[in-house]
Amino acid sequence: MADAPEIILNRAIAQLLHTANLAVYQPTGSIPAKGIRLDGIMPTIDEFTLLTALRPIPDGRADMVYRTQIYTRRQGSPNVARQWAADLRAVLDQTEYTPNVLGISWAWEFSALDFDPDTQGRSAVAATYHFRGRRP
Repeated sequence: MADAPEIILNRAIAQLLHTANLAVYQPTGSIPAKGIRLDGIMPTIDEFTLLTALRPIPDGRADMVYRTQIYTRRQGSPNVARQWAADLRAVLDQTEYTPNVLGISWAWEFSALDFDPDTQGRSAVAATYHFRGRRP
């Protein structure tokens, strides 16, 4: 059985984040510090990035809008999380052919939300990205 398109997309995004030094992508084993989870389950470590696949939206007969929520939690002030989100935006927002899977032709940030620090001083940001692509 082939992987669902949204899983393929999240693996490609994880690799992009790793390459851009925004997070650590380790496909097997336990999640490392500043690591990435792809299954939508919140890890218990202090600093991580969580990719949650959202259902794709059909856009005509052959086109799809794939969607992923990217949540990161970082130690420090809200500015730490905001800077991370700005760095993510520089990698993904308004980009062509990024990531290069599923016939993705355009990516854009659809929404973002900052979270104030929790009682342990960890700030977070969640951003939803849309990717215009093709049906598999």
